[in-house]
This record gives sequence, C-alpha cells and structure tokens, in this order.
Amino acid sequence: MINYTLKQLYSFESVIRLGGFTSASKELHITQPAVYMQIQQLQENIGTKLFDINGKKISPTFVGKKIYKTALDTISSLESSKLEIDEILKPDSGHLQIAVATTANSFISALLAKFKKDFPKMTFYIDVTNRQSLLDNLKNNNADLVIMGEPPKNIPLTSQAFMQNPLIAIAHPENELLSKKDISIKDLSQETLLTREIGSGTRITIERFTGLNFNSDIQINSNEAIVEAVQAGLGIGFVSMHSVNLQLKNKIIRQLDVEPFPIIRQWHIVHNAKAELSPIARRFKQYIIDNTKNEKYL
Repeated sequence: MINYTLKQLYSFESVIRLGGFTSASKELHITQPAVYMQIQQLQENIGTKLFDINGKKISPTFVGKKIYKTALDTISSLESSKLEIDEILKPDSGHLQIAVATTANSFISALLAKFKKDFPKMTFYIDVTNRQSLLDNLKNNNADLVIMGEPPKNIPLTSQAFMQNPLIAIAHPENELLSKKDISIKDLSQETLLTREIGSGTRITIERFTGLNFNSDIQINSNEAIVEAVQAGLGIGFVSMHSVNLQLKNKIIRQLDVEPFPIIRQWHIVHNAKAELSPIARRFKQYIIDNTKNEKYL
C-alpha cells in the first residue's frame, strides 16, 4: 500500500510547478532542505524515482506525472473544502460570480448594492453580457448565478422565474406614429426597425410574437446603443422596460402603444444543475426572489 502525507504532496506539487526547490521553499515558507526531505520521503514511500534533474531543470518521471496529478487533485479538493467550510462558518462572507443579461443590469446592480450592505464581507464579480456569453457561462459552469430571459432547453439547468420582463416598442418623441390613435404592426413595418443582433433573446421574442421582418441592416449589440439610436431619430427600437425607465420618465423617448406590446416575459435566475451553490450564492438567489416577488417592473 502506498502511503504519502499532505506535506509531501504539497512539496512535490510546488517543486514541479515552480521548477525548483528554492522557489518551492519560499512559497511553502519552509527551508529548502525540508522541501527536499519531504520529496525524498515521498519517493521512498512510493518506491520509485519521481523526478529528474538536468542542470537547473526539474521534470517529473512517468510515475512522477501520475503523482503530480494526484497532488493537484488532492490540493484542489482540500482548498475547495476549506472554502466551503469557511463559508459555512462565516455565511456573511464569500465570493459571488454573476453573469447578467445587459437588459437586467440596472436592477441587478441595485439589488447587489443592497445585498452588499447586509453582507459587507462578501465580494462579487459581475459580467454584464449578451445571450451567447450567458449560454457559454452556463455550459461551462463559469458563473454561480446567471440572470437572463428565457433559459435554454438543451442544457441541464436549475431555473426560477422571479419577475416580469416587459418588452416595449420605443420611438423618438416627435415620431409621427405617436399622433395616431391605433398603431398596428403594419405601421411599424413601414419604419426603420432597430433591434439587437441575430440570436439575442429580445430579437427572437419580437420575431416570434409579431412576425416582423427587420427591414434595416442596422443591428446593435447593446440596449444603450438602441436607445441612443432612437433618441437620434434613426428608427423604432425594442427594449426591456427595465433598461429605459429613466428615459421614459424624462420623456427623452416615448413608448408606443401598439399590439402585442408590451410583450410580457419573465426574468429567470439560473445555474447549472450539476453545480452546488455556495452559501453566499444561495443567500443572494433567495434575496433576489424575496425582493422582487411583489414587483411587476421594479
């Protein structure tokens, strides 16, 4: 039976990764002879040579590579367990990795700011991005939580709808359509239509609900840019109401009253079904649900 200690694995991993005993001793905060002794004992326990030295270069043998992988896996598992235990013992701390649809950024940032006040020791990284990047985050499990519109069907996910997401049509305040009593989809089709890039959730929804054919070659990859284009009088835009509340209030743009708008979708909080949420991620997920359940549009 092969026996080895954690100290031996840490020493071996550090030497191979850093390429020397001196560098490993500095990282591990022990003497160079102590590092060498740990690895010698590891070789004796296993019963074979684990590394070769050629000049200043240290490289693992065939068995050494196997042990190195074992060391990496063991250390990764230990560090992960340590983080989980720390988060359990200190549930008000921890790091949160969030990916958010651009249209949801305004209200999620506000919720995060309030959450941070309740849990000041927590840290977070927020990636505000398009739908394709959100899907990549879910496939690769690169984010603890993803805030998006309609979740995909081809990825194993845990998803919960938490708030309405109204999609509206917007126009320049002087657009002639605003003077009409009954605006139709046919009226819109005569205008220059501004929307997100092909594949975006907003564009897919509009095409499905209205049958509109986007008749311009203008594709815009952010809601802010769509609003600016509408303000400049380039055409009719389609955006989430959440992204333009301030502009509507200040009458920089106007909402068009045309069927079937507003198209009511749902915001979802999503994560990979195989992922186990950290305590801080679970807290934030519940915080979002609790603080939006009575809100239609925020």
